[in-house]
Amino acid sequence: MNRESLATAYKPLLYKYLSLLYVKEIDWDDWKQEGELILRQLIAKYEPEKGDLSSYLKKSLYFSLKSFRKKLLEKQKIVYENFPEENHKKIRLRGLSKREKEIIKLIYFVGLSEREIAKRLKISRGSVKIYKKRALNKLRDSISKEDFVLF
Repeated sequence: MNRESLATAYKPLLYKYLSLLYVKEIDWDDWKQEGELILRQLIAKYEPEKGDLSSYLKKSLYFSLKSFRKKLLEKQKIVYENFPEENHKKIRLRGLSKREKEIIKLIYFVGLSEREIAKRLKISRGSVKIYKKRALNKLRDSISKEDFVLF
């Protein structure tokens, strides 16, 4: 099989991982394009004598995407931190429960997916969604409309 047909054959695996690791701060089209590039690079680097292609791609693709996502989120964090303090408001998490704060921080500041948070906190993914929804509703209610400037 040539490299192009291998890339096509492993696209379902790629899209599974892209969906699993996706966070809202990343543009989906860029994320997908970068994933396809990573898949092609991994196929080009593959050495048959080191093991099975499927095993290699499953492991390498997942960790390569996770690493790339981390770099992207760190880059965005640096850009955000370079804005002068008066240009953005601090959102206080005072009204949230301990678990709601923890989940909001893990999603929006650490960049974990709901599935990763569920595994880390040993709770169901549905619970993560519920805590996230409650927290966002509380934050929305606590912030006045005058605090926002729409661009």
